Formats: sequence, C-alpha cells, structure tokens
Amino acid sequence: MRYFCLVDCNSFYCSCERVFHPETRNRPVIVLSNNDGCAIAFTKEAKAVGFGQMCEPFFQLKDRIKKYNVAVFSSNYTLYDSMSKRVMDILREFSPDMEIYSVDEAFLQFEGFDHYDFMEYGQKIRKDILVKTGIPVGVGISITKVLSKIANKMAKKNKGVWVMINQQDIDDVLKTFPVKDIWGIGSRSAAKLNMLGIKTAYEFKLYKDEGLIQKLLTKTGRQVQEELRGVSCLALEEAEDKKNTGTSRSFGVNVYDKKQLQEALAHFSTHAALKLRRQNSVCYSMQAFIYTNPFQEVPQYYGQGRATFSSGTSDTLKIITAAHQILDEIYRPGFAYKKAGVLLNHIVPKGQNQLDLFTPDPSDNEQLNQVMDLINRKYGAHTIKSAACGIHNDWKTIADYKTQHYTTSWKDLLKVKI
Repeated sequence: MRYFCLVDCNSFYCSCERVFHPETRNRPVIVLSNNDGCAIAFTKEAKAVGFGQMCEPFFQLKDRIKKYNVAVFSSNYTLYDSMSKRVMDILREFSPDMEIYSVDEAFLQFEGFDHYDFMEYGQKIRKDILVKTGIPVGVGISITKVLSKIANKMAKKNKGVWVMINQQDIDDVLKTFPVKDIWGIGSRSAAKLNMLGIKTAYEFKLYKDEGLIQKLLTKTGRQVQEELRGVSCLALEEAEDKKNTGTSRSFGVNVYDKKQLQEALAHFSTHAALKLRRQNSVCYSMQAFIYTNPFQEVPQYYGQGRATFSSGTSDTLKIITAAHQILDEIYRPGFAYKKAGVLLNHIVPKGQNQLDLFTPDPSDNEQLNQVMDLINRKYGAHTIKSAACGIHNDWKTIADYKTQHYTTSWKDLLKVKI
C-alpha cells in the first residue's frame, strides 16, 4: 500500500534564527520583510501575546515588541535557503520519493512500508531533523496527500507526529476538521460548501452530488473530495525546469543616481546568473526594470527593457553588460527610484544550448565563472565579484536586525567557547 507523509517546519524563518540564538527559544520571535517593513513570521510565543497578523507594519509594533520583550530579526534568506537544503537532504534519507513543496515543506511517499511502525518512524524523522539542524518539524502520515496535510495540522497540536491510516482514525479527525482548513479549499470554495450545509471535512467526504461539487469547485475540488475518501488522486510532483528566474529588491532609500542603479542591476544580474549555473542552465533573453514607489506622492515612472543573446548564456559579465545596456535606454533622470530587478527568460538546460556559428569564442567565460563560483563557495558570497557591483552599495535594502550568514560564510562561522 502507498502512504504519504508531510513534513512541515515549525515557524521556519523564526526557527532558523533560534538555532543560532538559543537565548530566544522561550521568547516571542518575529521576522521582518525586506527593508524591515512588515512582520512576516511569528513563533507560537509571539502569537500568544497578540502578534500574528501577516504584513502588519513594523513601526506599529514597536511599543508591543518592547512590552513583551520580543526578539526581532530582519529576513536572512541566504540562511533560510541553506537551512532548508539541510532539512531536505535529511528527508531524502527516509524515502527516495520526495516532493519539495516549499522552502519549509516536503511530501514523502512510502511504498512497501506496510510492516513499519509509522508513529515510531515519524518520531525518528522529527528527531533526526531536530538533532542535525535544530529545526522543529511536524510530521503527518496518512494514505493520500490531502489527508497527510490534515494529519500534519493535527501533529502541530499533538507532540509533533500524527498518524491516521485506518478509516476510523481518519473519520474521527475529519468529523471535527473545518472544511475551510482543507488543503486546496480556499475561503471562497469553503463559502460555497457552507451554502450546501457542508461545514466539516467529513461532511464534504460524504456529500453524494459529485457533479455539483465539480461544477462549484472544478476538477480540483472533486480530487480533494476523493482524497478525503482515501482515493489517491494527487501524485508526487517532480521539480520542473524553470522557464525564468531573476532577482529584484526594494531599495533602502530612494535612488536618483544612475551609477547606483547600475551597481544594483549588476548585483542582481550576478545573483540571477549564479542561479542559472547552479541548475546547469542558460538563458536566451533577459529583462531589466526600474520603478518609483507607487505608495509615495512623487512623480511616477516605470521603465522596462529587454535584451536577447545570440546563444544561451549563464555568464555573469554578459548578463551585467546587457542589464546596463537596457538601463541606458530606460533611465530617466529626476525620478526617485525605489525598486529594480532583472529577469532571465527562455531558459533551457545547458546541454541543449544552440551556439552561435559566428561567435569567435563561444566559451561564455566558463572557466572564469567556475573560478569565481569556487572562491565564493569556499570563502563566502561576494568574496569576489565584478567591479560593476560597486563597494558601498548605499542603495541596499534596510536590514537593521539581520543576522550573519552562519552556514555560508567562513567569516560568519559561529564560534563556541568551551
């Protein structure tokens, strides 16, 4: 028989920060968005004292933060990505069939595990991740993906692991599980089901007019209903090759100077090109954009341009050059620019790259990029970079509470005194 397991990290961003700041483990913790603008992640301790409204402006929280001694961190996505990869690597040891659903969630599929004690196995998953990364997780195991999602929600309330495999255990949970909390059923769909008298997952499971369900909730809603009945309709999904990738940021201050915009676009191009090389891909075109802050009463402008490459590329220097050429076309002086970014398009695997017959040297600076990547991987990001990225970067995102890159930079390696 086939079983599904959903592993979900608890308050992931906050948990990553707590790993390296153990003094905050019993304190409320929140993590802020880019430019320290809003609160986007909360621990259960923070929610217990009234925090938890997504995207509530930081300046409105400061008095309450002081009152409840809340630990505040700026978002550190480099750290979170690194910790996520560590969690996913551990999960691969428990099953070869895995779907990474998000940065903090993954589905595992178990086949040929009928003789396993799933409660014990779930506890081992949870313990291994906690010991090896310091990240607490919830583990939900059932017979379909939707049911494993529900089991995971139950696990968060019941010591971290919840197993529901036999029909009686499943029905006992579904009878009290609100239909609005089912994975794949949004608030609008829940409202439609409520009009039919369907309040719980169990009532949804038993509802017999399947044609009406498909009409109201489309094929997806019907699949969810079948999953509640124990019929597996949603298989694990393999990661698809990205059709585009990019990097963009809001500036910490308004930017007027073209040189600063050049530095920012060079910085973003460097990040985007590295993403390409990590997935062994190339791109055939790119876009770059700059725009003002639509939330301020200032003259507004949105500039965007495109460039194409004669053959696919992942070369940082080529992409920076193209970004600067686009900027020359779209830049308008006198505006207060608040955000910029680059987007790489028409991405294909490197092995499918069609080289330009008339290019004298189609090597794409490959050896140079390999050396730069090796140095930055060994000694930390941005150890070596193009001079076009600048040095001081006055335009950078505000992050007054940002922690170090403990897992990706040697100079930030945590020191433990014995």
